[in-house]
Parts: sequence; structure tokens; C-alpha cells
Amino acid sequence: MLRPKEVCRHLGISYATLREYVKEGYIKPVVLQSWRWRFREEDVEKLMGIVRRKVILYARVSNTKEGDLMNRVKYLEENV
Repeated sequence: MLRPKEVCRHLGISYATLREYVKEGYIKPVVLQSWRWRFREEDVEKLMGIVRRKVILYARVSNTKEGDLMNRVKYLEENV
């Protein structure tokens, strides 16, 4: 069982976002007491497959050869 702080660290989200995920039904806590949440590791792993960060790449080259630009884009995609 994971504590909310550990879940936030694994998912890379804030506690407020975790509360929203619970409210929206994306993940369900196991309530030990009325104020204490714990989460199953399987549920967190399942949610990790859904939560993805959006990354925007910007590629630019100084010459007009299309191959250079495509190589730069490929390099950025592989190393993000």
C-alpha cells in the first residue's frame, strides 16, 4: 500500500491533482480511517500507463536541407 505522497512522486503530480483523480474516479483509495488514504500499487501502475506528460519539441537548423531537419527531430524525439 502506498501513501498519497508516494503516489504523487511516482506519477509526478501534486496532491491537489491526486485528489482530483480520486474525485473523477481515475484511482480509488483504500480508506484506513476517515482521513487516511492508501493506494494499491497495481492501481498506481495502471494509472501510470494513462498519465503522460505532454512534450513539445522545437527543431531548427541553419541550412535548408530537409535531411538535417529530420535528423535533428529524430535526435530530439529519442533523447527527451
